[in-house]
Amino acid sequence: MSRVVVVGAGVGGLACALHLARAGHAVTVLEQGPAAGGKCARIDRGGYRFDAGPSLLTIPSLVTELLGDRVDLQRVEPVTRYRFADGSSVELSADAPTAHAALEAWSPGAGDDWMRYLGICAAMWRGSVGVLTGPPPWPPRKPAPGAPPPDPRDLLRVRPWHTLRTLARATLRDPRLRLIAERAATYAGADPRRAPAALAVAGYVEHAFGAWHVRGGIYRIVEGLVAALGEHEVDVRVGVRAEGVRLAGGGLLPLGRGPLRGRGRVDGVATSSGFVPADVVVHNGDAAGRGERSLSGFALMLGLRDAEPGRRHHEIRFPADYDAEFDDVFRARRPVRDPTLYLAASSVTDPGEAPAGGENLFVLANAPLHRVAGGPDWDAQADAYEAQILDRLAIDPARIAVRARRTPADLERETGAVGGAIYGLAPHGRLGTMRRPPNAVPGVDGLWRVGGTTHPGGGLPLVLLSGRTVAREIGAA
Repeated sequence: MSRVVVVGAGVGGLACALHLARAGHAVTVLEQGPAAGGKCARIDRGGYRFDAGPSLLTIPSLVTELLGDRVDLQRVEPVTRYRFADGSSVELSADAPTAHAALEAWSPGAGDDWMRYLGICAAMWRGSVGVLTGPPPWPPRKPAPGAPPPDPRDLLRVRPWHTLRTLARATLRDPRLRLIAERAATYAGADPRRAPAALAVAGYVEHAFGAWHVRGGIYRIVEGLVAALGEHEVDVRVGVRAEGVRLAGGGLLPLGRGPLRGRGRVDGVATSSGFVPADVVVHNGDAAGRGERSLSGFALMLGLRDAEPGRRHHEIRFPADYDAEFDDVFRARRPVRDPTLYLAASSVTDPGEAPAGGENLFVLANAPLHRVAGGPDWDAQADAYEAQILDRLAIDPARIAVRARRTPADLERETGAVGGAIYGLAPHGRLGTMRRPPNAVPGVDGLWRVGGTTHPGGGLPLVLLSGRTVAREIGAA
């Protein structure tokens, strides 16, 4: 039986810990914060419940394989309502005929274009799934015994000659429909003008596998993982800060803002509560590396009286100038002047998330990092930016029963993500998705990375896949 220490109780760390415990390892999870979850957090206030991080689940089988009936999954339909600066709007369903009809009624020809685009995305998914569900593609290595060799045609299926922007323009004629396609770049924290076309699969999975809510909130996944770990006698310790990984024979690799570099074999973890011995260490923290970091987000949570008639579970409101938004984030490094707003009101699907007659409105705007590369001081600017978003929403102040927020600065303090970068390094460049820090830390035997800032990427499905992949690479006890 190997002794495994997982540093960080985000979803990726918890999922990896559960896979390893089921494989016979003795597992300990260390979390510096007061509760498990990491970026997947929950805020309860005045009878209103908010998921302060991920607010949508796709590929639900990845959750049910771990938790079974511990979670109650609810399908969300329509998936999203999209609103545009010209006043028009359209709702997309995961059901292809329904989506086609809605798009044709909104913009003749758009339905046919969208079906053609989804066909391209389906081929991309087939070309990507082996990479997403397996070890990192770089550096190359021989297939495992019995596994098929890589298919060179998969590289062509992901269209590496395209960015997400050029793919959308080559396939979709309506400029508004292109915005919907380009939105997938932000699911990896990227600028669609520089993001690889392969990120189109991030939007595709909503239509291929549906959009889902967990009754009681997405945070129920965290609670379910913690409960399952308890049944396997895994010790989950909160309020314990991991200071570094100790190597056999001496030497300490600090866990912080810098990259993990060293030589040797892990011996355990130095923590604020003493030394924890380990044969294997899995780091579920920010996988630092060279390159531009992803965007962050400014999240505002509003508990509202008198639910808005016709509210949808998910809504995206696009600005008049989408390019200006990414110029603000990645070039000027300032709060976005006219941001795209993502709205989620889970009480539409799950009325228990808000008091009777009310709604829990989660509002997210893309944001530059906190005090990184000339980025703003979000502690100083948060009040003014909150007022700007409220003005944009045009909500009667009398309706606001409670409010809370989570800024890039908050995200950095709570999770250790440098500057509040949600996804670690931004996957810019046509092969950007292949340059994430690998799961195995080079040169250090027994040290692994897991979570949304390493392979295969961010978002709940990929984070869960990361946990499964690392556990498989470590192997059975």
